[in-house]
Amino acid sequence: MKKSIYLLIALIFTISSCEKAFMEPNPETDKKAIFNEYVTLVKEKYAMLTYKNVDIDELASTIGATIDESTSETELFQKLGIITLALKDGHSDLSKGDGEDENIQYNFLEGYPPAFDLEILSNNYIGKTINPEINVLQPENDKDVVLAAYGALPQDQEIAYLWVPSWDVEISEDQIERIFASFSNAKGLIFDIRQNTGGDPSLATKFAAYLANGEDIYTGFERFKTGPNPNDFSDSKVYLKPANSDVRFTKPVVVLTDRYCYSASTTFAYSTNPIGNITFIGQRTGGGSGSVADGFLANGWKWSLSTSEFIDHLGNHLDDGIDPDIPVELDLDDTSKDELIERAILELQ
Repeated sequence: MKKSIYLLIALIFTISSCEKAFMEPNPETDKKAIFNEYVTLVKEKYAMLTYKNVDIDELASTIGATIDESTSETELFQKLGIITLALKDGHSDLSKGDGEDENIQYNFLEGYPPAFDLEILSNNYIGKTINPEINVLQPENDKDVVLAAYGALPQDQEIAYLWVPSWDVEISEDQIERIFASFSNAKGLIFDIRQNTGGDPSLATKFAAYLANGEDIYTGFERFKTGPNPNDFSDSKVYLKPANSDVRFTKPVVVLTDRYCYSASTTFAYSTNPIGNITFIGQRTGGGSGSVADGFLANGWKWSLSTSEFIDHLGNHLDDGIDPDIPVELDLDDTSKDELIERAILELQ
């Protein structure tokens, strides 16, 4: 089997924000001032205190009472981390260095079993040995990176399969056009976004547009935090515009998801969820619906905070993820098949 089939893009296993802005640091650097600076940032910029049920004033009062100039740097970092973790937001984190123990970030993967195995996928569905006709899209200058894998499945030649492991890549409009043109004779499509932790939301939207038909589709609205007060928000409605293409795929589609589907994958999910012929199979997605602001505290510690929240066309808040229409678990002890793909094949047959 080709090395390219086995290699996941490095960014798949990291959480990357979709949109970022940088803020200027505060000049005060004493322990209490650093704590107050961070609390103020969370109060004024974080968009989901109400949704996450976080009483930031109570939390700040309780933790702040334990901080004075005898507080060590490590203790201060951990106390700020309590606030960070209370947000339960994979886009919001605090770091002071490059080491693993120098970063505090909510683990949205905890409690969810694996729903994807690359070896099972390669050995039974898209590896060159089992599926010689599979197409692998790669950058010209890096043949160890998979941008997309697509083609018919050996289990049913009339069912097309497309795996996009990351949105944090460059795929041109012409390449997307060629991918969907290859599906013209398929009766159904399995669109696999498992392990895709995000990247460029505009790329996710471009792919979603090839699944739309007819008029623009209302997908929901994004609420941006626009000021320091609790109710300082501005809503922006979002629509999916169908691609201007003759190769849009408007036959039945199954989207495969796991908990790693995050950030721009949430963009793809809420863009396609209103489309009637699309079914989601697998695991609840990771969420990460908001835009993100980054900056530095006065002592140099870096922070990231979600500055918006997304409400879908049905009124559901998406930061904690989207439930599949058909929940399916992967059996790692049975390496002969991928239960999510097999259930998708049944759905499309």
